[in-house]
Amino acid sequence: MTIDYEILGRRIKDARKKAGLTQEQLASATGMSQQHIGNIETAANKLSLQALVDIANALDTTTDALLYDNLTSAVNSYDLKAKAILDGCNDQEKQSLVHLMEEIRDAIMGSKA
Repeated sequence: MTIDYEILGRRIKDARKKAGLTQEQLASATGMSQQHIGNIETAANKLSLQALVDIANALDTTTDALLYDNLTSAVNSYDLKAKAILDGCNDQEKQSLVHLMEEIRDAIMGSKA
């Protein structure tokens, strides 16, 4: 399996915008140039593992969250998709979403009985 650098770049861009950072600010936080960040976001450049870790740290996220479309494990994929939904939500929104997930789970599990 190969890494889809276009999806990875879009995910980095989305996370950067969600964090309220410009490319220049992310570049400063990671020690990279603004041009390099721009090239990563547009998939013009592939990024190194160290660059991925540095970007994830600067964006206060995980490498898994940035890579989750590239993971093959279904369990990890579902866990990371749930985390991606919760990321960016405030505490009240997270509480509401978790409550809804519990209710849906109980309804599904109840229908199996």
